[in-house]
Amino acid sequence: MRNIRLQFVILAMVFASFGIVQLGRALQDFHRNYFWTPTTRQESLEKGKDSFEIYVRGQLLNRRLQAGELALKMGESWSPLQESDVTVRLNHIHEVTRKPLILGVGLLSATIAWLVALPGMRSGKESASD
Repeated sequence: MRNIRLQFVILAMVFASFGIVQLGRALQDFHRNYFWTPTTRQESLEKGKDSFEIYVRGQLLNRRLQAGELALKMGESWSPLQESDVTVRLNHIHEVTRKPLILGVGLLSATIAWLVALPGMRSGKESASD
């Protein structure tokens, strides 16, 4: 039974180390800024329609643009904005960090479960004497 406890401890240490590494990767990715759409390749407003909505005085920006209600002042005249005039930069961090976060939390949860179960394990001799 002591051999099984040792195996539990070793596996718990392996799970913990892999879990910490995965969470460290996710944390490190949050501090980097290369998950944004490049400034030279900004995307149309439609690309973000499932991620966000922008409202201008209570109405969606897209509706205001289609209705020609928004304009830019160009000198003394006003030029109506088109949908193609509005672009966005999207942050894709959630796509990059999803796997490390799931692995890290899962492995650390397994470690905790194994370490909680470890004291409850009794050898055959101890349980026979009860």
